[in-house]
Amino acid sequence: MSFADIVRADGNRPPRWLDVRFDRSGVPLLCSGNTMVCHLHDQASHAAVADIAARLAAAPAGDCFAFTAPESWHMTVFNGLLHEADRDRSASWPADLSPDATDDEADAFMLDRMAAVAPPGAVIHMVATGFSGLPSHGLGIALAPSTVGEEEALRTYRDRLAMATGLETRPGHADYGFHLTLAYLVRWPSVAEAAAFDLVLTSIAQQLESLFPPFRLGPPELCLFDHMNAFRPQRTLTRERVATPVE
Repeated sequence: MSFADIVRADGNRPPRWLDVRFDRSGVPLLCSGNTMVCHLHDQASHAAVADIAARLAAAPAGDCFAFTAPESWHMTVFNGLLHEADRDRSASWPADLSPDATDDEADAFMLDRMAAVAPPGAVIHMVATGFSGLPSHGLGIALAPSTVGEEEALRTYRDRLAMATGLETRPGHADYGFHLTLAYLVRWPSVAEAAAFDLVLTSIAQQLESLFPPFRLGPPELCLFDHMNAFRPQRTLTRERVATPVE
């Protein structure tokens, strides 16, 4: 679905993440939780994402998005818990964790369970495949492991993490799309502006293979966050199954 089509279909209601993750001015709002990510430390890929984000921000309708901070750029390996949003959704909350648990207790539960699962033994390489997120009022770069074997290794790792945390039946687990979030929609453009933005997206998508080089997925980091602009590593997981605290 094109951005213009999304504007036509959804433009009569507020963007999904407005006043949830960002306000209309692009200021991040409290949206806390825990997660497992790999930050984008590869310099060439980080520079490529910076260039892509700048081109999208300068495009027609680019000012309708709140762009995430470069230091927050990451690929989620396994999404943990959103403290507030997930408590009321039983399928998204571990059966072994009380819904009345404090945020600190929920963080400790998830980090300990995830740390007990060893990461894949081989390095995984990711490639950019297009753009993602617009139907849910976000914007990201879609990513995929570069080989079938790497895909299987990463999916198996996610399945084991889901089993360890009690989230194997969480909606969206099986078909989760790997991505790097760039921005969240905070106001609607006109249909004409959205159509012009679609042209820029198409142009960049056709160049992604040359713009965004394949990169090595670094070691998973167990992170806490208060908002979408900063993910604070608490432990880094090595392939020797050691959870290394971050000083």
